[in-house]
Amino acid sequence: MKSKVLHKNAVGRFAPSPTGDLHLGSLVAATASYLNVKQQDGKWFVRIDDVDTARVVSGCDTQILKTLEAFGFEWDFVVYQSQRTEHYHQALSQLHSNDAVYTCHCTRKQLRDRTPFFPLYDRHCRDLQLSCHLEQQCALRLKTPLASDAQPCWRWQDLIRGDQQTHWQRDVDDFIVKRSDGFIAYHLACSVDDADFGITEVIRGADLLSATAPQQLIQALLGKASPTYGHHPLMIDRNSGVKLSKASAAPALNAAMAGSLLFEVLTFLGQNPPEELVFEPMSTIWQWAIAHWQRDKIKKDET
Repeated sequence: MKSKVLHKNAVGRFAPSPTGDLHLGSLVAATASYLNVKQQDGKWFVRIDDVDTARVVSGCDTQILKTLEAFGFEWDFVVYQSQRTEHYHQALSQLHSNDAVYTCHCTRKQLRDRTPFFPLYDRHCRDLQLSCHLEQQCALRLKTPLASDAQPCWRWQDLIRGDQQTHWQRDVDDFIVKRSDGFIAYHLACSVDDADFGITEVIRGADLLSATAPQQLIQALLGKASPTYGHHPLMIDRNSGVKLSKASAAPALNAAMAGSLLFEVLTFLGQNPPEELVFEPMSTIWQWAIAHWQRDKIKKDET
């Protein structure tokens, strides 16, 4: 199936964490997300995922935006998760009122000693009715469907990989929505943001494939619409065979090589750009990329 306009008013986003410089893997995610909505004449924004303020590197958000600008990205607006804490707590209160979350006092050591399926959670605290007010420093977990439920599997259609299904407890446990240190967890913040900003399509790396079911479940429990999701393959370091990431110390993007790096990313995404395009100005490369973007050319069988 060829790529086509799926939404009359497409809205996409790129959501980097300000914990280090953007690298080539980041450029793949940003480019795929950007082209997917720009070909539909949609809106694209940058969300700075700084909800975990303890991990934020000072000035990193500014550097990320400067790098994106140097590579020719044009966004409609920028959002900081750290400025949206009130919205996350409102969602948490709604889940709490609907009996969709429960208090968990388990430590990682306790879980590791207790279950051979670590880090999957064994629902130890699910029926204990432990007390915890929302302002207290305790973990809250979301209740995922039980195996005895009518639909133990969560099924969804990936824009790149096709039919997908997630089995509750085998693939995803009762995951944390508020950490014991008080920080709102990734799944909750991301789910609320995508719904509140009307995101229609999330294009991101395959390392976040397992995040889709939890985030769609949260949105369903909150009565919010879910975007459609597509997960592109990850760029791997040729020498180590490890995916490019901040954790693997992937080198920062070099703005002086913006044209050639963008050409490399377009090639990785299966777009087959003509060789002479690499010598053109960034604006020309983007014009070609938007006009010729075909999501169905992205490889589906890689990690």
